[in-house]
Amino acid sequence: MLDAMTGAMIGAIYDAPLAERPWADLAGRLRHQLGGTGAMFRFAPSARADGDNRFVFDTGWDARESWSLYDSIYRHIDPTSRRAMTVGTVYDFATVMPDAAELGEESARYVRFCRSIGANHALFAYLGAYRGIEAWFSISRDDAAGAFGTGDVAGLTALLPHLGRAVDIHARLEAERTAAAIHASALADLGVGMILLDGAGAIVGTNRLAETLLDRSTAVARDRDRLKVRGAGGSALRGSLKQGNAGSVIVAGDPSGDPLHLLVRAWDGDAGTGAGAAYIVYLDSPADQAVPRVDALRRRFGLSLAEARMAALLAGGTPLDEAAVAMGITRASARTYCKRVLARTGATRQADLIRMVLNSLARLDRPH
Repeated sequence: MLDAMTGAMIGAIYDAPLAERPWADLAGRLRHQLGGTGAMFRFAPSARADGDNRFVFDTGWDARESWSLYDSIYRHIDPTSRRAMTVGTVYDFATVMPDAAELGEESARYVRFCRSIGANHALFAYLGAYRGIEAWFSISRDDAAGAFGTGDVAGLTALLPHLGRAVDIHARLEAERTAAAIHASALADLGVGMILLDGAGAIVGTNRLAETLLDRSTAVARDRDRLKVRGAGGSALRGSLKQGNAGSVIVAGDPSGDPLHLLVRAWDGDAGTGAGAAYIVYLDSPADQAVPRVDALRRRFGLSLAEARMAALLAGGTPLDEAAVAMGITRASARTYCKRVLARTGATRQADLIRMVLNSLARLDRPH
């Protein structure tokens, strides 16, 4: 029984969000510990808990067919999923099902389904809502195993605070993954590469542009799990990582060849709590084609098409005279567009504009 539970069970609870198959192993351990025939975790978005549910279950038999039936038919008439439950309380069928009697034939159909899969007895617990995710746990037994006793209820009740905190960890990790994905997508749209590093400086994530630069650039490369920067920028990057600084832009590679601009930023805030990356390295190549970023620059800074083209060229390191030639305009017109771009972005010179492009969607502070 769970009243004899060791620290190994509590450890398994906190390992559940980090496991290779999150929550699956824990569902099996809890089922065996309580002598159940089936155990299930349910996760749902708080705003619309009836949709986009995620189920993790463990059973003592091949449950694929019955699970398909539940997911396609019976989940929608399951009265226990509509029962208001209090965090910290364990419920059983006797407490939950009386409210379902008003549902008539639907309730009877659900009861028959439960009995057909050996769920004659069950315990339910609401684990709470954390960062937009709600979670529940349930465990069932057939008639051969018998009803759950007061010791089972007490043991499961004692576990609920730990399960709730594990769900909180799970929700933090999900929020972090979502934030990182949105962040990477936004930066890719602007034409900026992003590399996530852990506290030891190992690469733990990249967006598509960063992968391309790591594969093709002569300025940076991946050395196993490390970011290798060629040229004088290598020591500057190591210094930024060591000190945790969000310093000035680092130039990687040979300036006369194909250099890259790098900026290191500590990964902080709500999205960076938990087991996430410790640093973000932003990469921008002045050799990149400017056209793919024009639309993003227009949206971000409210520029006209011509101003956005000028901003993209200048942010890519193109001298003003060359930008005028590329756009087919006079130098005087180019100077006018340049002044408008600097005014709209808040930059005071071309070097600042490069930093603004790196900083803008990443919400970085402008270097002094």
